[in-house]
Amino acid sequence: MKHLILLRHASAENGELDRARALSALGRSEAERMAAVLARLAGRGFRPERVLCSPARRARETLAGLRGALGAACRNQEDEALYLASAGRLLATLQALPDPESQVLLVGHNPGLAELAQLLVERGAADVLLRAARGLAPGGLAALRIATPRWRDLGPGCAELVEFLRPADVAEKRVG
Repeated sequence: MKHLILLRHASAENGELDRARALSALGRSEAERMAAVLARLAGRGFRPERVLCSPARRARETLAGLRGALGAACRNQEDEALYLASAGRLLATLQALPDPESQVLLVGHNPGLAELAQLLVERGAADVLLRAARGLAPGGLAALRIATPRWRDLGPGCAELVEFLRPADVAEKRVG
C-alpha cells in the first residue's frame, strides 16, 4: 500500500519572474490551514516519509508552512523536473521512487498536479469526489491511497481518493 499526497502551492504574489514569486499573505494563511489538515491526515495513516518539491519559491514557501505538521524524519527533495511539470512527468518521477518508501508528499503546480490526480483516481467517497470536481485550488490537497507495493506500478485508475480539500473548505467547515 502506498500513500500519496498531492499539494498545490498556496497563493502567490504577482509581478515577479515566475520561479521567484513568493507566497502572498493569503498564501501563508492557506499553508497554515493545510498544515492542520496534514496533521489530521496522519491519524488516517498519511505520514509522509519523503517530500518532493518544485524548486519554485512559492512551492518551497508552501512546504515551509507545513514543516510543523511533518515528522522530523521526513526527507525533503527539491527536484528541478517538478517545476511546472506535466502529469506524465510527475507520474514518471513517482514511478522511479524506491519501494521501501510508502508515503510521499508532492508539492507542485497546476495543471500537472490536477491532471495527475484525475489520471490516478478511480474511486472514493461521493462527497470527496464531488469536492475534487471543483478543481485543485492554490493550497489544495488530494490524499490518495494506492493498493500497490511498487511505485513503478502506479498508473491510470490505481488510486482511491481519500481526501480532497481546498484551504477555503478548511476555513469554512473546519474539516480535515
